[in-house]
Amino acid sequence: MKRLMVLAVALLMLSCSCQNEVRESRPPESPALTGTPFQGGGSRVAANVTKCLSGSDTVGVMLKVERIIDGDTFEGHVIQNPKTAYNPGVNPWMVQLTKIVVRINGIDAPERGQFYGDVATLHLQWLISGKAVGLKLKQRDMYGRWIATTYQDGADIGAEMLKEGLAWHYKEHDGNPFYAQLEAEAKLAGLGLWCDDRAVPPWEWRRMSKYERDAYRN
Repeated sequence: MKRLMVLAVALLMLSCSCQNEVRESRPPESPALTGTPFQGGGSRVAANVTKCLSGSDTVGVMLKVERIIDGDTFEGHVIQNPKTAYNPGVNPWMVQLTKIVVRINGIDAPERGQFYGDVATLHLQWLISGKAVGLKLKQRDMYGRWIATTYQDGADIGAEMLKEGLAWHYKEHDGNPFYAQLEAEAKLAGLGLWCDDRAVPPWEWRRMSKYERDAYRN
């Protein structure tokens, strides 16, 4: 009987020891839960950040603009805001490190190398470079860019580009009648790219061969 009791106690101690080893061997919790940025679980953080940037909660996402790519595209880092601060499961520190490329919704600016392409790029740079902009995200395109209506200090940046005649209303992908009106007014006034009767929409320019583009420039 005494031997059986000793054996039972030994088995109980061995069981406790194994449980402790299993507990200690588990990977550290996701940074989304612990708040420590460089521990394991990066894929989970990325998924949470993407969730934070998509759907109905996207109104109010703020971005610090760091680079203007062309007249309708820019990139920057997401800035923490009240929506991310109270979104459970999202680490605000990691959200601030999220760098995204944004394509302004509803407009298509001249490409670089196209007539007025550089002017459009410089104007967008003047409007938002180095500033915080608000984004109303729509979706991601085939290049991984976020399509978003963009605001700076209350101004609709897409509308500002159209007002100056520095972009086309991208009617194929946007049915905003206000944008269509702004394009028509700029065209009637001969502003920006509309001062040239030969102005080619960017979606046509992108389909042109190098030979056709060179012929157009000359």
